[in-house]
Amino acid sequence: MTGTFGAVTPGRWAMIAVAVALAAVFPLVYHDPYYMTIIVTGEIVLILNISWNFVLGMAGVWNFGQLAIYALGAYSSGWLMLHHSGVPVPLAILFGGLFSGVVSVLLAFPTLRLFGIYTSLLTFSFAQVIQYVAVNNPHGLTGGSFGFPEVPGLFPDLGQTAYLRAYYWVCAGVIIASCFAVAWLRQSHLGIALRSVRDAPAYTAARGVNPRAARVAAFGLSGFLAGIAGGLYLSFEQSFTTSQMGLTPMSLDVTMLVIGGLGTVSGPLIGTALLTVIQTKLINYPGWQLTVLGATLLVIVVFVPGGIVGLFGRIDRRVRGWVAEDADEAEPAPG
Repeated sequence: MTGTFGAVTPGRWAMIAVAVALAAVFPLVYHDPYYMTIIVTGEIVLILNISWNFVLGMAGVWNFGQLAIYALGAYSSGWLMLHHSGVPVPLAILFGGLFSGVVSVLLAFPTLRLFGIYTSLLTFSFAQVIQYVAVNNPHGLTGGSFGFPEVPGLFPDLGQTAYLRAYYWVCAGVIIASCFAVAWLRQSHLGIALRSVRDAPAYTAARGVNPRAARVAAFGLSGFLAGIAGGLYLSFEQSFTTSQMGLTPMSLDVTMLVIGGLGTVSGPLIGTALLTVIQTKLINYPGWQLTVLGATLLVIVVFVPGGIVGLFGRIDRRVRGWVAEDADEAEPAPG
C-alpha cells in the first residue's frame, strides 16, 4: 500500500478508516433537512473541486473553464433524462461525465499551445461562451436563464429524509473513490509526469516525457469527474441554472482550492468544508461573508502559500525533526 499511495503510515490509514466510518453513519443520527441539503450540495461542490484541483494543482494548468465543463455534464445528462426516459439515471450521469471528458480533451489542444495568462484567458473565454449559449439557446434545450426543465432524480420515490440520506451516501462514495483515485494517480507515471511538467517542464521534456500528452490526459480525467459532479447536481436539485457557472462561483471554488492546498489530495476537502461552513454561518450577512472570505484568502496567500495542508505538513516535519533530534541525543555514545 505504501508504494501505491505514497508514505501512508498505518496510523494514518486508521484515521482514514475512522473518518470514513463516522461520515457513513452521520446521516443516521442527523436529520435536519436544511443543513443536510447544504451538506449534500457541498459534497457535489467538493467533487467538482477535486476534479479542478487535478488539472489546476497537479498539472499546473490555470484552467478557468471547469465550471463550463461541469455545466455541460449537467446539460448532457439532463438531455438524456428528458428525451430518453428509458435510460437509467445513473447511466445518464455517466454519459454526462463522458461527454464532459471529451469536450475537456478538445479544449486541451488549443489551450496547451498557449502559456501563462493566455491559457487563463482562453479557458475563461470558453466558459463565457458556454454560458452565453446556455442563456440564449434558441431551441430551449438548456432552459435559458429560467433553468433546465425539471428532471427525475436518482431516488424519485423516497421521502425527504431518505432522499437526502441516499444522495449523501452516493456523493460520499464518489468523493472517497475520487480521493483514492487521485492519491493513486499522484504516485503513478502520469502523476509524476504531471508534477514534473508543472515544476520543471524543460527538464521533464529532456527526460523524454511528452508534456502535452500528460496534460491532455489530465484534462480528460478532470473533465470526466466534473461532468459527473454536474450530473449529480442536476439530478439532486432536479434543475440547473446558468448561475452555477458565473464568475462568483468560479472565484469561490478557486478560493477553496487555494485555502485547502493546491495539488494535494486532502486540500479540496479542507478548503471546501471550511468555506462552506463560513458561507452558511454568514448567509444572512452577505457583506461580511465576502469580507471574511477575502481576508481568509489574503492570509493564506501571504503567510501560508501552501494552504492549510501545506501548513500541517510543515508542522508535521518540524515535530518529526524535533523527535529525531531528541532520539539522537538520548543515544549513548559508542565505546
